[in-house]
Amino acid sequence: MKNSFFLVIPEQKHDPELLQSFDEETLTSWVAELPTANPGLSTRLFHDLIIEMNGLKMPAQKRLEGLERLRPSFLVIEDYLRSRLIKSGFPKSTNDCKIMDVLVSIEKEFTIGYWMIVKELTRREIGWFQGKNTALTIQRTIKGLSSIVVTHYMMNRPVPDWIWIDLHSLYKLSIKVKKDSSKITDESCTFGKTTTSEECYKQVLLFSLTDPSGLMQKEFRQIYNFIEKINALVRIENHPIDEQKLQCVILMDEDSAPYFNTSGKQADSSMMYLDLTRIIKAFQQADKYCSENEPRYSSIDLHQTKFGKLPAELFNYLLQRWQGIPLQGAALFSDRLDRYIAIGLEATYNLQSSNAEVDLNELEILTETNSDMALSCQFDNPGVLSIGSLVSCRRKDAPPSVRLLGVISKITIPKQDNKLIFELNVVANQSFAVNYLNIDAPADSEPQKALLYALKDNNEEKSYIIFDSFLFKDGDVLRMFMNQENFPVILRDRKNIGLGYWQFECRRLAEKAVSPASQKKKGYDFI
Repeated sequence: MKNSFFLVIPEQKHDPELLQSFDEETLTSWVAELPTANPGLSTRLFHDLIIEMNGLKMPAQKRLEGLERLRPSFLVIEDYLRSRLIKSGFPKSTNDCKIMDVLVSIEKEFTIGYWMIVKELTRREIGWFQGKNTALTIQRTIKGLSSIVVTHYMMNRPVPDWIWIDLHSLYKLSIKVKKDSSKITDESCTFGKTTTSEECYKQVLLFSLTDPSGLMQKEFRQIYNFIEKINALVRIENHPIDEQKLQCVILMDEDSAPYFNTSGKQADSSMMYLDLTRIIKAFQQADKYCSENEPRYSSIDLHQTKFGKLPAELFNYLLQRWQGIPLQGAALFSDRLDRYIAIGLEATYNLQSSNAEVDLNELEILTETNSDMALSCQFDNPGVLSIGSLVSCRRKDAPPSVRLLGVISKITIPKQDNKLIFELNVVANQSFAVNYLNIDAPADSEPQKALLYALKDNNEEKSYIIFDSFLFKDGDVLRMFMNQENFPVILRDRKNIGLGYWQFECRRLAEKAVSPASQKKKGYDFI
């Protein structure tokens, strides 16, 4: 690999005086004085330093020592900037876009530093000491390019041109110099202290196959780390996999991510294949990899356990993607008529409540049908939608109360503007506005808002209630207010169905008269 298409090395100047500022002792002092309490300033200082470093001629060993000394600070800054980007949904605000541009620039500049060393070391025959450095710098370069891929996926942007062919080329280079399986110490690893160039390469390949347009932003790091744990189950082969129904193809000479080959195209010398059979077999023992008790869509940012288990719903999502099953919403819009959508439980409740005085223009947004499965809309405000958002929609010619209830399952932004294309998973074809109180709530308490819908299951009609409180559990009893009536219901089969929304099957209970003897005695109010 003589050149990189994406990692363009800047023109370098010879400045012995400036070179002294990158001595180990000087850099150590610089890192110690970095104002970490002021993330904006520390990011700016780090960004400027890396650009200056890349534009300066220096020995490869000195550059490597400097980059390794700076790497812990780089990882902290990268993690902080990513945490800023996942705080809101789509479309992204102007400020989020600026943060993303700075983050990608830092990731790219830092990776260019390692690529400069790789290029220098692989120009000639590699000795034992240079071999250790070659393995390290190739791994760091693959890891850096992978970070840029993840950042773009996180922001729902296309991966920049030339990154994939650079990743493929670096992997081939690691094989050529026999450093693809060399263990490298890496503090960014979650489940081990070392990793290899091949493992880093497989990690980003597997991540690209997850269809990130169907993932919540807070899930990106969780899944990327989970792949680190299980990517030893994946092999890269130079021939089709007999036990695999759909071949997962890597075009090593093209600027493209791996994909499942459904066209039946014949193999050629530039193709390599991902063997996913061991992952699929291992995932049959789901309890080793997922937790039934951890919700996927909780509004609380739940981190994966120390064992690296995923929420069951997210685990099943990955299993389908790695079997080559495409992510698709329900075909709800075959009539191709425009739809009005309302976002969130409260907006839907107000539109379906006969007691509420509503302004349709404030609660509903007009969308177009983009396909049989997707709607599209140009949003005026940032952060409107996320994967897991609860929405309701109606045909343009239908009354406001006749609404389909669903959860956003996929978001794409083709032109990188405020126009989103999104798909839904159906929760109910029709829901109703209800209110509820805890069964022990004081009589003067304000009833809370909820949605109710019914489904037939084995010829038995079941009712389900949805609200935005995670405090309730199976067996709790509520008092429901519906159609001028109120009655107790018992909750069962708790399920997290959307971002911050919980669903229970609810069954009506018979009212029990409370005798005076059984009433709780109250204390003297004057004591």
